[in-house]
Amino acid sequence: MKGYGEITKQIRNGKGYTQKHVSDNLLTQGAFSKFENNNTDINFATMREIINRLGITFEEFFYIQNDYQYSKRDDIITQFYRLTYNDEAVLRVLLDKCKQYLKEFKEDQQVVHISIILDGLIFLAKTGDFELAKKTVEPVWRDLSKRNQLYIADLYMLNAILFFFPLPTVLQIKQFALRHIALYGNFRHVSRLQINISMNIALLLMKDNKYSKAHREILNAIFLCKKEHDFILLSICYVRKGICLNHLSQSGEKWIRKGVNMLMTLEQFSLLEMVEEEIKQY
Repeated sequence: MKGYGEITKQIRNGKGYTQKHVSDNLLTQGAFSKFENNNTDINFATMREIINRLGITFEEFFYIQNDYQYSKRDDIITQFYRLTYNDEAVLRVLLDKCKQYLKEFKEDQQVVHISIILDGLIFLAKTGDFELAKKTVEPVWRDLSKRNQLYIADLYMLNAILFFFPLPTVLQIKQFALRHIALYGNFRHVSRLQINISMNIALLLMKDNKYSKAHREILNAIFLCKKEHDFILLSICYVRKGICLNHLSQSGEKWIRKGVNMLMTLEQFSLLEMVEEEIKQY
């Protein structure tokens, strides 16, 4: 990868900014020129202000530095965050990426945990054996449950392992997770995390024939989906809303049709197959 200074120079020139505009009251022009030519380093506070003056985020800076693509690590984490359904083929591809990455970076605990969760989800998809799958992911739960503070990556991992626990434990985990999510307010992507948690808990409640409570969770997820303009997840929510209403002696068919039609319109055909299996099951 190119050095920080070289990327700074690339972005600065691309925006038509002068060295003085970016370095004023931070560094002398000579020191800034040395930095751009990768002849010297600068401290974090100075780098943060330079990135602010360039009008970009740290995430975009590193994306550009990696030749306009995610690093292997960021690619793994981003794909893990985006998991919607436990599609075994998708899980296996992502697990393979984890294994390849961990050959080089064995001590990356976050990716180790993601690989353990993927192993558990694949085992569950193949066998349907919740107890053995739960044993696979227990090391992740033991680590997360000991922490005083959970961060975004931790919360996504916690959401991914909800299926491995009995419903009363899941509802306790939900409160534990929401306390930490509340700290993030409107932080980027946090609403999607709340949507995923509500959708997963709704499915677990449906499995336990608690359709009234599942319906409440789904209504919460629908509200957040609309707020985030997440129409793929909204489609799934509509289907689950319809299923719940059918079990509550109300007409849910129009919501099921609406969700299915949205997935067809969005050309989410593999997701549509999984949703149709869920409709048959319930």
